[in-house]
Amino acid sequence: MAPETLKSTTMPLTPLHRALSFALHAHAGVDREGPDPLPYFTHPIEVLNNLRYTGGVIDEDLLCAAVLHDVIEESAIHLAEIEAQFGIRVCGLVKELTRREPGPAETSGLDKPQIWALRSEILLAEIAKMSRDAQAVKLADRLSNLREAKRTKRHEKLKRYIGQTRRILETVPESVNPGLWNAIKREL
Repeated sequence: MAPETLKSTTMPLTPLHRALSFALHAHAGVDREGPDPLPYFTHPIEVLNNLRYTGGVIDEDLLCAAVLHDVIEESAIHLAEIEAQFGIRVCGLVKELTRREPGPAETSGLDKPQIWALRSEILLAEIAKMSRDAQAVKLADRLSNLREAKRTKRHEKLKRYIGQTRRILETVPESVNPGLWNAIKREL
């Protein structure tokens, strides 16, 4: 393509383009788990693609939330920054999608499997309270994470993760997003 036919890079960016840039910088230098990991930023991109192409979602706020869903958990970004950059709806979705981790008082005296079970119960309770929009993004996230788990987890860890995923499908109605819900079901 001739340079004169390329779009100018000075055009204003859409919210989704801005969210992609924001997440890229928020996740800079972080890698996914497992052998030969890719940069962490590939995960929000996969979640975005899952939501858009498997889930058929075109709502730009939901797509932005998919890209930004882990920035609070995985970086030093605060919700106020999300709201200032992307508005109250995107911020609210990101807040719903941000996991609460149990504190030291909750995990005191528990072994690793018990801590995992506690974290799982907290996650499932959070998902049950999410809006349908946040649940749709969560399904796109779980589809990405399930595929990753099948590549990187073994034996008991994979079995627990698959069990937790089944419980998520029991919690989130198929009607939230049939495409994503059934894609997860097929992965199981």
